[in-house]
Amino acid sequence: MYVSLLLRYKSMILASIFFFYLGCGITLNSLRLECADAHTAKDLRDTKYGLGKIEYAVLVLSGPNNEAKRDAIRATWMKFSNNIFVENGEKLYKWNHTWTEHHVPHEFIKFYFVIGTQGLSETKLTKLHTENNRSNDLLLLDSFEDSYKNLAIKMLHSLKWLTTNLSGLKYLIKCDDDSFVRVDLIIKDLEAYAPEMNAHEISEYVTYKKDLPSYKGLYWGYFDGRARVYLNGKWQEKDWFLCDNYLPYALGGGYVISRSIVDFVGRNADILGHYNSEDVSMGVWTASLDGMNRVHDVRFDTEWKTRGCSTQMLVRHKQAPADMFQLYKTLVHSHGQKLCKTETILRKSYLYKWDVLPSMCCK
Repeated sequence: MYVSLLLRYKSMILASIFFFYLGCGITLNSLRLECADAHTAKDLRDTKYGLGKIEYAVLVLSGPNNEAKRDAIRATWMKFSNNIFVENGEKLYKWNHTWTEHHVPHEFIKFYFVIGTQGLSETKLTKLHTENNRSNDLLLLDSFEDSYKNLAIKMLHSLKWLTTNLSGLKYLIKCDDDSFVRVDLIIKDLEAYAPEMNAHEISEYVTYKKDLPSYKGLYWGYFDGRARVYLNGKWQEKDWFLCDNYLPYALGGGYVISRSIVDFVGRNADILGHYNSEDVSMGVWTASLDGMNRVHDVRFDTEWKTRGCSTQMLVRHKQAPADMFQLYKTLVHSHGQKLCKTETILRKSYLYKWDVLPSMCCK
């Protein structure tokens, strides 16, 4: 009798078992999806919270094919951020570097190698993502094609991203991937003297436009106001119409801008004009801003050709990877006391004259 009943309801029993397991599977998958969504949301919250702790961002303009230059920076001057430490809530400088010691990166300092990815092949994209998985320091932006003529556009998109994502940002250090930067000493001076930059300790290096009771921001680098507009060649500016000279600007091998400038440019990126040179463009973007402390500093060796080497220098432009390793080796062996194996002067520097017309600024 039981066998007969089983045979009669076999199909119904098998269907019930099938739908039972199907229901279990759907329920478990739903739970997994809910857990995954919760985990993703937590990751996003954690990431956003981590970005909010960043006070100093170092933006390095790099190219898709420049991994060797980026690795040279990672192995040399990037490590000097560990010379900044926190004591009783204050950020202080102390040489704290050895060949072998491992350091945990500071939450308040973040390095970004910015690269435009529009138009890149799948092979190049995969290589960049592999590099970023290893280093976690690439800012990959798909809104523009990476090229020399798009440098100003790259800067606009970078500042737009920074002002949107780094809520705690105080200062941005901008440089190129062929610049050697004493990021530790720059942050040391920013913590101690910014935005006024009028301390006796640095007075032999800096000149600034005027004293104000308070400043709304800082634009710090090696300025030029006499540069003639290029009408042909690599730096040709076909769209320039403002005047016969470029407006005063800090040369692009390395400079510092405050959060107020990052926000102004980032929030107005869609309506700001731009030129071939990103540093020239920055001079134009900031020209009308009131209350900015424009500070010229001879320690920024940021021209198209290096002025030589001095231990006081904060930035040295036009450095190949081999040069970076030599500067790094000299600093480590001297416990931070010497930057140059041999100090040299190839070209003279100048103190900027802010009280004359720009064409007379830089003699």
